[in-house]
Amino acid sequence: MISKKGFSFSSQYSLILISTVLFIAGFLFINSKVEALKNEKYRNVIAEVHEKLKMLIEEKKEALLFVTLSIANDTIIKESLIQNDIKKLDLHDFSDNLSKNTSLKGTWFQLLTTDGKSFYRSWTQKRGDNLALIRDDVAEMIHNPHVISSISAGIFDITFKSMVPVYENSLFIGSVETISNFNSINKKMRDNGYETILLADKKYKDFLLEPSKKIFISDYYVANSNYNKEHLALLKNKGAEYFIQNSSFHLEENKNRLISTYHLKGLDNKDIAYFIIFQDLNKIDFSSISRVRDSLVLFLISIFIFLILLSYYLYSKEEKRAIEQRNINLQNRVKTTATKLEHLSRYDTLTKLPNRLLLLDRLKQSIKAAKNSNQKLSILFLDLDRFKEVNDTYGHEIGDTLLNEIAQKLKRFVSYNDTIGRFGGDEFIIILNNTDEIQTMEVVKNIMNAMCEAIIINNIKLYTTFSIGISTFPEDADSSYILLRNADTAMHEAKNNGKNGYKFYNTKMTQLAFERVALENNLRKAIANEEFEVYFQPKIDARIDKVIGLEALIRWNHPELGLIPPVKFIPFAEDIGLIVEIDKWMMRESAMHILSWKNENISCGKLSLNVSAKQLEDVDYIEYLRKKLEIIGLFPSDLEIEITEGLLMKNNIHVISTLEAIKKLGISISVDDFGTGYSSLSYLKRLPIDKLKIDRSFVKDLPHDKDDVAIVKTIIALANNLSLDIIAEGVENKEQRDFLLDEGCPNIQGYFYSKPLRVDECREFLLRYM
Repeated sequence: MISKKGFSFSSQYSLILISTVLFIAGFLFINSKVEALKNEKYRNVIAEVHEKLKMLIEEKKEALLFVTLSIANDTIIKESLIQNDIKKLDLHDFSDNLSKNTSLKGTWFQLLTTDGKSFYRSWTQKRGDNLALIRDDVAEMIHNPHVISSISAGIFDITFKSMVPVYENSLFIGSVETISNFNSINKKMRDNGYETILLADKKYKDFLLEPSKKIFISDYYVANSNYNKEHLALLKNKGAEYFIQNSSFHLEENKNRLISTYHLKGLDNKDIAYFIIFQDLNKIDFSSISRVRDSLVLFLISIFIFLILLSYYLYSKEEKRAIEQRNINLQNRVKTTATKLEHLSRYDTLTKLPNRLLLLDRLKQSIKAAKNSNQKLSILFLDLDRFKEVNDTYGHEIGDTLLNEIAQKLKRFVSYNDTIGRFGGDEFIIILNNTDEIQTMEVVKNIMNAMCEAIIINNIKLYTTFSIGISTFPEDADSSYILLRNADTAMHEAKNNGKNGYKFYNTKMTQLAFERVALENNLRKAIANEEFEVYFQPKIDARIDKVIGLEALIRWNHPELGLIPPVKFIPFAEDIGLIVEIDKWMMRESAMHILSWKNENISCGKLSLNVSAKQLEDVDYIEYLRKKLEIIGLFPSDLEIEITEGLLMKNNIHVISTLEAIKKLGISISVDDFGTGYSSLSYLKRLPIDKLKIDRSFVKDLPHDKDDVAIVKTIIALANNLSLDIIAEGVENKEQRDFLLDEGCPNIQGYFYSKPLRVDECREFLLRYM
């Protein structure tokens, strides 16, 4: 193997000899060399355009796969496959929307059953035919469901195909196939300055039973509609095989055209179609060759060409590796969503909750994870009070039904990464992972409040309560056995203290409970005494450094503790139901300040208010909002409501209806903390929102963190595609501001321009940035 150093020395020596010969040989050799360089230039240009075409094809494959994955996870699609009912399906309109709003022109959709039959086609009413008998990829999907992307010839055309399996509770229920023609590829090539004609291989002539255009050249089907007629006439004159079998390129100097052929491969790596590419010779840069001819400095030009080729090779290699890695990541994400159900033997047959065996295993795993990550966890040992009386009075059937009802009720109070199980008889265990004292208290309080409600079984009203014992890791123990024992001990102490209560094994937590009661009393006093204060943080158009709006933020001026930030009391206020009163106070106070500034002709843009879920769930909220704006004298167009992405993803029908009513009033709606949830593109399109706010967690490491860069670019592109405004919060330095500006997000909020300001400070700021 020749080293890079040896290769460089050999090249330099050759160039010196060539230069000497050039001086001796004169113009004949120069002309010969120029022609050779031109031919090399043609090959390089062709290589570049072929690589560009290849990348466009790969990009379209990925885009189709992304769309197909989104459809495969759509609830309506799954319901239609499960219920064998296509009434709710209308992917034809989705195809039209894609054509209008994206580059995915000429796209159709097909749903297949688990046995390979066509369940639904967006372009025709025909369905029920068995595609597994005529298509290998459909047969492979049935045998081994996985993502399949391909290019193939059908009875209509040469098309892209992206097929994705559809799962419901890890059960394969069918597949979604997205089909798209090559017209968009040809259009993009034309936009880049290249004319193309796509020819399907002649072996598919008999297979193309219903071609859309019915244009053939020597048995080769012309697959694209947006071709140049002059180029088509040239193909007919010389014959398609003349260009297909030419491994290099063809010069049509009288037409001033450079012609090359790109071979499109199928799944079997055999030619399926051919792109005949026409390039304008006038657009090819021959200036370097002119310099060779004029100055005979072949060495410099050779080095220049070598460096270009080397850079291009390294770039192509790295780009290929990146695409392969993205494909691997995508496959891994698909696989992780297909989790298996726990075996029924590890679950309680009555309540379907984890039984004692699985609970102990989960507890050991939770303790191990908590040790590794230096986190806390809590164990709740719950025992039903007077359950024996229910069994003795009404029988075991009523008792079993009561246990099952209570089990379903308890499920509401634990998150997906926590565990609730039946330990035996009338005993339940709850494992709260990565929790602290406050969060544990909230769960206990919710459970005890829920148990105050009667449970009606066979027209019998039953009232029952829990005695709850609580132990925590690592304070109380570091093993599953001792943690359970301590929780059991605390539970019995709670029973001994009169039942319907709870007891912490750690006395420190009992003190915390009293502190929460004190916090609730202080909050109620704060509302009555108006101890809260409005702060404003400006939103800036960074292109012109002008204020476009203000976000109202609350602070609590406690008479003894001083200024308390909202993170210390807002979540607690939401839990105990005081958040609605606080939200109403914030709207009244902040709106009055905004109106005062407007009367002074001080421009401050829109007022942004954070609204809680409880406000939006209130049936009287819209009427309250309308009347309050009327009383204050503020126009609806001057107000913007901010809601969290997490609230949207709960898919609360009433909340969404309330948002639509807010939009009809003329009030803007912004999605706060965007990117921290899992909003789907199709779901966002249906919501009455106007703006996305990029969460500060994605901004703080810009522009150095590659993942954050990719996420922010994606959010900006998503907002542009949905015609939504975009703003970024948490911008603290010039690098972040400049990056966001360059990527198309001019609206900025953060300490780079201003921290949250008191009313008087904000007025001075507005006067400077009017």
